[in-house]
Amino acid sequence: MATTVGATIVLAGSPATAVGGGYWGEVCDYGRACLHLSGLRSGPGGPYWNLDGCGEHPINDHYDYAIAQGNPMEVVYRDDRWDYVDAWTGRTLDPTNVVTEAIVLC
Repeated sequence: MATTVGATIVLAGSPATAVGGGYWGEVCDYGRACLHLSGLRSGPGGPYWNLDGCGEHPINDHYDYAIAQGNPMEVVYRDDRWDYVDAWTGRTLDPTNVVTEAIVLC
């Protein structure tokens, strides 16, 4: 659950991402599309959710940065907005909005 307090985000509970199709890491592994947890939080293996393969990946948590190493991806938010991350780039995400899906475009 997230609460916005001024410009600060307060997040409670553990990361909710573990839907499958990826793994936690200390870094975004080479050749992967990755999402970085917001709020200085970490999953069981680190703050980066490394996505496995192409296509749609269900997500359910707050992230502040995305990296697309190889293939571009779209990051979809709960309010139906989205951010595009071009291949071999990274970009900031909206840490106040829940990411519901990452789509790796191959």
